[in-house]
Amino acid sequence: MKKSEKRNRIAGIAGLAVIIAIMTLTLGCVRKTMQKEVDRIVAEVLDYSTRIIEPELKLQRVRLDRMLRDSEKRRIDQYRALALVMADSMMNFQMKLVQMKEDTVYQLSDSEIDYYNRSQKVMRDIITGCWEILDNHEEAFSFIQRDMYPKTVIWQKEVMEIISKNLPSGFRDEFATERSGLQVLGMEKLSPNNMQQVFFILYEPKTNFPLNKLKDMLKRMLKDDR
Repeated sequence: MKKSEKRNRIAGIAGLAVIIAIMTLTLGCVRKTMQKEVDRIVAEVLDYSTRIIEPELKLQRVRLDRMLRDSEKRRIDQYRALALVMADSMMNFQMKLVQMKEDTVYQLSDSEIDYYNRSQKVMRDIITGCWEILDNHEEAFSFIQRDMYPKTVIWQKEVMEIISKNLPSGFRDEFATERSGLQVLGMEKLSPNNMQQVFFILYEPKTNFPLNKLKDMLKRMLKDDR
């Protein structure tokens, strides 16, 4: 595991971002020689997400929804529909790459390049729109952030323990040396400054989107990596 794969301290309402970060880390640990360990890590992390993180995330997202105006809810529905199309397209493309042999050279087509560039513009519009909604409810959102912060710290610790205990001894020893004991007090008071809040705004409790898409992609990528 490379030093660059160190975990970052997660602040605010980063329940969803916890899973994203862990998925990235898990994929970075995938080795053909430790496939069984990776399978256990993924199974336990996803189970932990389903039992512990997602119920709280849904509760807080419903809580925020009660504060939104009807016009804002309609805008978010539109953003979700756009994000869903892009998520499906991204998943299909990633699966295409996963299924290719390691020495394969793949040439992006003009249509793929055009789609990617157009998608980036759409994503910028979504991010801008979500932040406008967030700014309209800054005080309420800050309250949710302060409430969620202690829980996300616990989630991160417990998920990292799941990963650590399932790694082979050599990886486990190296992994343990990279786990920083740094604590930064007051993180829960910082204003939102990254994509975590956009994911939270887009999160749909009933369908579990976009978390369900991330979980599906992880399962498919590991399944096809055999």
